[in-house]
Amino acid sequence: MATQVPPARALFRSHTYFGEKHKALRNGHGVYVFENQYFKYEGEWVKGKKHGFGKLLLKDGTYYEGQFNQGEITGTGFKFFSETKCKYKGQFLKGEMHGRGIMEFPDSSEYEGNFVHNRKNGYGVMRTPLTQYDGGYQGNMRHGEGRMVYANGDRYEGYWVADKRHGPGVLHCADGSIFDGNFDNDEFHGHGLYRHISGVIYDGMWLKGFPAKMASKLHIVVENTPMVIRQGTPFTITVQCLNDENEVVGDEGREIQITAGFKYYQPSKGSALFDMIEDVEDKPIDTPFGYQVVHYPLTNQEQENDGPSEEDEEQELSQSQTQLDLKEDEDENQNNKEEEIKEGEDGEKLAENEKQDDEKEDGVDNSGGGVEEPDEIPNNTTTETESVPLPPPVPNCRSEEGVCVWNEVYLAPAPPMYRPFVAMEEAENDKKSSSRGKPAINKVDKMRRQKEKALEEKYAKTGEYVLMVHDVTNPPFLGRTIEPAFLLLKLKRPEAKKRAKKEGKKWDTSQHIRRSMVATEGSED
Repeated sequence: MATQVPPARALFRSHTYFGEKHKALRNGHGVYVFENQYFKYEGEWVKGKKHGFGKLLLKDGTYYEGQFNQGEITGTGFKFFSETKCKYKGQFLKGEMHGRGIMEFPDSSEYEGNFVHNRKNGYGVMRTPLTQYDGGYQGNMRHGEGRMVYANGDRYEGYWVADKRHGPGVLHCADGSIFDGNFDNDEFHGHGLYRHISGVIYDGMWLKGFPAKMASKLHIVVENTPMVIRQGTPFTITVQCLNDENEVVGDEGREIQITAGFKYYQPSKGSALFDMIEDVEDKPIDTPFGYQVVHYPLTNQEQENDGPSEEDEEQELSQSQTQLDLKEDEDENQNNKEEEIKEGEDGEKLAENEKQDDEKEDGVDNSGGGVEEPDEIPNNTTTETESVPLPPPVPNCRSEEGVCVWNEVYLAPAPPMYRPFVAMEEAENDKKSSSRGKPAINKVDKMRRQKEKALEEKYAKTGEYVLMVHDVTNPPFLGRTIEPAFLLLKLKRPEAKKRAKKEGKKWDTSQHIRRSMVATEGSED
């Protein structure tokens, strides 16, 4: 008995279709060119519909290759977009990207994740040559919880709304700064803790990217302005970080620098200081007091007191005055004796010579009429100035709750050839040279001047100084540096210590009379 063979599918050819047919319907494999000639399909057919595996080509170069179901692009396939040059491989539903898939972009970017009606929706990973996002999507935009690595190295972990950071999140900056708090429309907003790479820590409320109470200026806290201190006396400086409402801002770790300055004097042309002024790097600093200053050494290193105490110096000055008085008495007695022995012209000549010697000794030169400064130097000073290194500057301070405190701060002795002091001395010398005739300077005044000079070598020179505090936080906190503060500081000589007077025996009149009477009675007997 012969086996019955099913009839073979006949090939059909027309100007639109070439392929298999069954019962006048496209069935099997075939190629169909649509009437508008924009579409061309090559693949499987079932009962006149695209079904199975096939390839649909568009006239602009776009094409799809994959599964068809009942004439629709449904299932798994690959699509190339000629206009954008993008490539998609994944799931389709009725001609749309729907389900899991991978979209490759011409710049080597890639999205791998879920699609709904041609849009990224649900969980997905978007990679670019410089960035990467791993998280939720909605309507082709980042939405929900996700992690983002930016091109500059920043890394964000938190919530998104409409492609922007919104809600709680943590931002790890490339420089090491960390913000842990709330975001709104891609900005810090609400409560947040920010640990800045500079060391500043701010824990509080934020408004549109900035702290609600951000420091804008510095303030030096003192009871009196200007502040008055004595030579060699340490002092304490307190600085506050204030906002525009003069409230102390709780900044933690802001780096504040304290320095001192002395009034800048412009040297006159032709002076030695004017010739060297261009080589000095220290430039004058503007102050709110109507003049400029140059830096003056400020230190918190305790000053050594190797020399005699102030009490010893006062005692030495008193002893010197006593010795001068005794010497003058001896000279006067000696002159009287010599005048009695010698008379006439020789005596007068001798007296005149002695008078001239006394005048020279007192610092008066009759030949020129000027004042002769003493050449002698006290025993407690050296004839040559030794090279003494400058003391270390006061270290910068990190703010705690918006406050910085420096204790035991000193104005150090001036460095050699300190510009303002040299300019002041030049001006004083010019005044002296222009004046004629000066009153004689006695030895007590000389001793006092020598004492003042010794104090200036040991301590800072008396006068008016300027304290300056600056925000040197590096890098600047949120790109802002707060305004500096200035304070006048007046330095005076140390207060003279009052020595207690020694009480002698009181004069007893009655006792004196009694003793006299006893002595008289004894003589009569």
